[in-house]
Amino acid sequence: MNFISRFFFVLKEGVLQLFRTRGLSMAVIVIVAATLLQISLFLGISRVLDRALGTAREKFEMAVFFTPLADATDRKRVLGILSSDARVASVKIITKEEALDEFRKDPEIDRMLQALGENPLTDSLSVVLRNDATENLDSLVDKLKMDPKVEDVNYGKNEWETVSNLTRVVRWVGFLLGGFVFLTALFIVSNTLSIALWARREDMVLLSRMGAPTWMRWGPYLWEGIFQGLLGSLIVVAFLVAVRRGAAVALQKYGGFDVLLTLPAAEWWRLFFTLVLLGMILGALGAFLALQKKWVKELQ
Repeated sequence: MNFISRFFFVLKEGVLQLFRTRGLSMAVIVIVAATLLQISLFLGISRVLDRALGTAREKFEMAVFFTPLADATDRKRVLGILSSDARVASVKIITKEEALDEFRKDPEIDRMLQALGENPLTDSLSVVLRNDATENLDSLVDKLKMDPKVEDVNYGKNEWETVSNLTRVVRWVGFLLGGFVFLTALFIVSNTLSIALWARREDMVLLSRMGAPTWMRWGPYLWEGIFQGLLGSLIVVAFLVAVRRGAAVALQKYGGFDVLLTLPAAEWWRLFFTLVLLGMILGALGAFLALQKKWVKELQ
């Protein structure tokens, strides 16, 4: 028997194992599906946070306020500094008259300005930043503040850092919870497959006495775990496809999760591929750990 024939023998035995121990196989498939469903929830929440953070970045602006003594030359100089910076997407000049008109839209502020009798505002620049530049602005802010005609630079640093830190914490919590769920499922899958190995222990002894190499003795059980993980992941993928197509209204009622419905098709396929890969890895690792048990090695 050549290598190709042996390989297909091992592959066929792996498929047959699914039917020989149907009850145990179904238990493993359900465990894998439940695990991946929870992990997909963590991935979905992480993606919602990414989209929310990306939307916030798109609206993120920096305000540069000039001193009352700044003239057109000063504004042009600062405008040149910003326009030449790669972190800046666009710059708009806002005169103190335009700023005053905007503030007067609020009745309470309008009454205060009327009581003051003059325009206390100064000219400013509204700076729209690039999405990938919002976490590296200190050098640009310091450079602007060094200009004697710039009174203040405001870009909500503290608020932005708070949101970014909160996002990182939620991601790590999701990662740790997902890892804990994966490891718990791995332990259960491994022990479940150990029962299947015990039921087939005579076959392993027979193959060992016939001189079959280790990969032929272990291969069917590894393939069995891979197939079980694959089937479990396909169940979850089918469920998510159904959710995507049939639960749009329900998701939109719960703010934030409707973001999942607007994800590009490529990202959905990436999520599906990740779940399938994780399912196969979970099944393969569970089978491998079962084969590493002391009593299994003693049969060789």
